[in-house]
Amino acid sequence: MNNPHEFPGLPNEADSAESTTAASAHGISRRSLMRAALAAPVAALASRTAFADDFPSRPLHMIVPFPAGGSSDALSRIGAAALSSQLAQSVVVENRGGAGGNIAADYLARSPADGYTLLVAGQAIMAINKALYSKISYDPQAFAYVGMLGNNANVLLSNPKVLPARNVAELIALAKAQPGKIPFGSNGIGSLSHLTAEVFAAAAGVKFLHVPYRGAAPMATDLRAGRIAFCFTGSTLAVSLANTGALLALAVTTAQRIDQLKDTPTLVESGFPMLDAPSWWALMATPGTPGPVLAKLRKAFAAAAATPAYQTALRNQATLPALLPPEKADAFFAHERQVWTSAVKSSGARAE
Repeated sequence: MNNPHEFPGLPNEADSAESTTAASAHGISRRSLMRAALAAPVAALASRTAFADDFPSRPLHMIVPFPAGGSSDALSRIGAAALSSQLAQSVVVENRGGAGGNIAADYLARSPADGYTLLVAGQAIMAINKALYSKISYDPQAFAYVGMLGNNANVLLSNPKVLPARNVAELIALAKAQPGKIPFGSNGIGSLSHLTAEVFAAAAGVKFLHVPYRGAAPMATDLRAGRIAFCFTGSTLAVSLANTGALLALAVTTAQRIDQLKDTPTLVESGFPMLDAPSWWALMATPGTPGPVLAKLRKAFAAAAATPAYQTALRNQATLPALLPPEKADAFFAHERQVWTSAVKSSGARAE
C-alpha cells in the first residue's frame, strides 16, 4: 500500500536518487532541472504579456455572418470604425454569409486565438443553430465575449400592394381567410426572422408560407418587388425601407416603440407579450484568446461604445445600446439558448 502522505505520480526517495544519478551522468543536475521547470510557466506568462503589450500590431478582421446591406452589416461597420479609433489600428469588415451564420462562425472557430479575428454574432450563431442543425462545427459557448454592439428591433414590414393590411389585426384576419397562402420572407430557415414569424403565427393561430433567403438584403429586394407579402427584419434596414413610403411598418418586436417609428405599435401592445424579442449583436473572439489580449479588446470596445459618436451612430441606425458586462454574458447567452431552442422545437424547423 502506498504511503497516504505521498501523491500518486511523485517519485519516492529511491526513484529520486536514481534520477539524480542519471541526470548527473548527462551533465545535468537535479537542481538545474527544477529551476528550468519552475522558469517555464514564468517565461510563458512573460511571453503572453509581451504579446498583449504589442497587440494589435496589424489590422483586425471583423467577420459579419450575412451579406452586405443588412442591419448586421451596418451595425458592424459602426462597431469596426469605433474599435479602430480606440486601438489605433484598422478593423476590416468581411462579409461571410451562408448557412445561417455557420460559415462565419466556423471561420472564427478555426482562426488563430490571437485576438485579430472577431465575429459579429446574433441569436442565430449563439442561441439557435445548435438546435436547428443536426451538427455544427463550432461550439458557441467556447467563443470569447468582447462586448455587445447593440439591439435592433425586429420590424414587421409589409408591401401594401401585395398585402392589404394596415395593422396586425387585419394581417391576422387575412391569414385566417387564406391559411398557408400569404408568403413571408426570412434570412433563412431557422433564422431569427423566421422563428419570430413562426412564434407570431402560432400565437395568432394562423399559418403563413415561408420563403427563406440568404440574408436581409435579397429578402428586402423581393419584398419591394412584391414577391413576398411581409417579413420581420432589423430596424436599421426596416426604417430606411419604411421611409421610402413603398413599404409599411405594422409592428416592432421591442417592449417600447422606437423613435424612428413612433406611430408603429409594438407586438406587445398588440397582444403578443412573448414577442418582446429584439435582435442583439455581440462581438466575439476566437476560443482560447489570451486573457490579456481579451482584456485589451474588452476595454477598447467598452470605451468605443461609450463615445457620443458611437451612440449617435446607433440612433441614426435605429439601434439601441445594449449593455452586457462580461461577468453576465454567460448567463445571458444561456437564457437566450433556452428561449430559442424552444422556438426551434415548437416550429419544427430543421436545416442541414
